[in-house]
Amino acid sequence: MPLPKRHHYVPQMILNGFTDPDGWLHWCRHREDPSAIRRARTAELFHQNHLYSTLSESGIKDLAMERALSVLESEAVGVVQAILDQTRAGRVPALSAGQMRVWHLFFLMQWRRTPETQRANTSDEEATRMIEGIIAELRQAVPHRSAEIERLATPEAMARTIRNVRVQTLIQFSGEVMTVLERRGIAVLRISRPHKSFIIGSRPVVKLTSPGRTDLTDPHVEMWMPIASDIAVGVGRGDGGVSLHHADDGATVRQLNLSIAKQSGTIAAGSATLVRSIANAR
Repeated sequence: MPLPKRHHYVPQMILNGFTDPDGWLHWCRHREDPSAIRRARTAELFHQNHLYSTLSESGIKDLAMERALSVLESEAVGVVQAILDQTRAGRVPALSAGQMRVWHLFFLMQWRRTPETQRANTSDEEATRMIEGIIAELRQAVPHRSAEIERLATPEAMARTIRNVRVQTLIQFSGEVMTVLERRGIAVLRISRPHKSFIIGSRPVVKLTSPGRTDLTDPHVEMWMPIASDIAVGVGRGDGGVSLHHADDGATVRQLNLSIAKQSGTIAAGSATLVRSIANAR
């Protein structure tokens, strides 16, 4: 079965946990002025066509990365549901070693894969300047191959190169990061106060640091990803297992929501009132 052209960088199985009772997400691009609140179905948000396919010079697409991410998402569905079901039943989720590894890989990819994350690491302008610098060096070093070099210098060729490099960097993450995630374990945070909810952002994984403490090996550095309006999952404190925590004050929930909004261009939730409150926070 061919893959769909539209690829969700925040999977629909996650977005389904944030809708209102009628299945709508309320969302806004909160950096716009004014930031209008709109509503959409989960299939209509956080997607981009052929986001993880590479392109050859002749325009042929390689869908290997998109297929790999689809396999990972399919495996993650059961793990996410197990976390939700057991947490809502008041139990610490009991995950097998295989389920935990799937979660760590899924979490890492959600941290790295969004277009905003990729542009934050290297903007389009920075990437273009780097390619232009390489091409200028090639013109000096191998002038006898000028026709080939000039084909690399067209705007279309440079855009294709940037896209391909970003896809390749998703594959080339350090194994050390997975080791750190596995060593720290999994922390699950459930909202215990009524009428409080998490938002979801176009960069859904947030890293919380303090001055001088930014390394993920530091147990005081936190990372969280809401997987439903009432539950977020992040890195544990270091025992390699699963721990369950309760957000019993509104300040904890709001801090996490504001942190997600700060790094995300688009935010969404099951409540227009919540989205408006976070978008207009001062």
